[in-house]
Amino acid sequence: MKIAIISDTHLGYGRKTIRENEAFTNACNAMKKAVEEEADLILMPGDLFDQAVPSPETLLQGFQLFGVANKAKKSAVEIEVNGKKREFNGLPIIAIHGTHEFRGKDYANILSLFNESNSLIHVHAQTANVYKGQECVAIHCLGGVPEKKALDVLMQWNPKPMQKAKNIFVFHQSIKEFLPTQDPMNVTLSLSDLPKGFDFYVDGHLHWNNVVSIHSGKLLLPGSTIITQLKKLEAVHPKGWIMLETLSGKEQFIEIPNQRKFFYEKIECNHSSIVEIEQKVLKKLEECLKQNSCELIPLIKIKLNGSLMNGLNSSDLDFNALLSEFNEKAIISIDRDFGLSSLKQKIQELRSMQKDKASIASMGLTILEKKLNETSFGSAFDFKRIFELLSHDEVDKAMDLLLEEAKKLNPEKEKKKETLTDFI
Repeated sequence: MKIAIISDTHLGYGRKTIRENEAFTNACNAMKKAVEEEADLILMPGDLFDQAVPSPETLLQGFQLFGVANKAKKSAVEIEVNGKKREFNGLPIIAIHGTHEFRGKDYANILSLFNESNSLIHVHAQTANVYKGQECVAIHCLGGVPEKKALDVLMQWNPKPMQKAKNIFVFHQSIKEFLPTQDPMNVTLSLSDLPKGFDFYVDGHLHWNNVVSIHSGKLLLPGSTIITQLKKLEAVHPKGWIMLETLSGKEQFIEIPNQRKFFYEKIECNHSSIVEIEQKVLKKLEECLKQNSCELIPLIKIKLNGSLMNGLNSSDLDFNALLSEFNEKAIISIDRDFGLSSLKQKIQELRSMQKDKASIASMGLTILEKKLNETSFGSAFDFKRIFELLSHDEVDKAMDLLLEEAKKLNPEKEKKKETLTDFI
């Protein structure tokens, strides 16, 4: 049996932007290719839509997309869910809902609409048995649930592989081993938690493609058909879908044609000035544009790390003019990570001083001197005197001294109290 696995199409993504039709176009390309390749079944592991309650325009795109399969030549398979035969049109679609489509039990899930119209077969916490001749494929489906509940729900459902059949476990969740850092979403599922005895495991949700050996089977990650998360892995792995041949156990990743190119670039800064950073960003943008081989303008994400020149803040960087210059050449996103780098640097400095067995007073004095040097006042103040006043709770006297010296340095900056309070 040939099963086309098309995941995370995110219909409706980028509405009212330059990318508003991209999700639909990519998904249609994948669906049409699956029909051309004579798949017996299409399996969609969640996040078919980008929102739980799509707009009427996006719903129309859904009917048009599923219509590509519904109008295809009638598949030779038969499908049963919970012992009941399911009718379908053309090439059947079995789908689970993802985290984007998840709704509480008091509300109807959007996939129920397409299930009732016979556009697809929505399955959740159930098994769909697919028959073709003498072959049986049991597809055990678990739709997306809140991350912190995923393990409990899986344990409660506790699916078991079917005898004398190829078994596929389909779900839509994060997995601890595939997260780059400790995740704030309370992810509960690990690879070891997945039920044993299945031939294939298919997970939506993760937007990059991969194949991993697990238990006695394979974990297939088809990835998304559109870039939405702007993560580094999406710049490395192209978008596409997987064709699985169940008897041979072979899988083929098929790329979507004419997909938008995505560049993910990092720029390290070391006490850099605004001009230096702007020049580095401009150079990266020009390099990315030279590498773009697609007719669509590329996505470019630039991540700025490191530190700024003393006295500068991240808010001092204004890329509006630069972004305007490239407005029709690329879709640009610029992240600034100076705050995190600065925090790490300060923590490291404190650890270094502790290793040197510096006293608390000495540590405080060193920090105060450093803070003063980061301002426009430099070393104009007697920081030791200021520190002694502060350590004896003489805050008003210290403030008077600072204000008096500030007036001498630059009368025009007298009213910039926020600069003074930064280091007190």
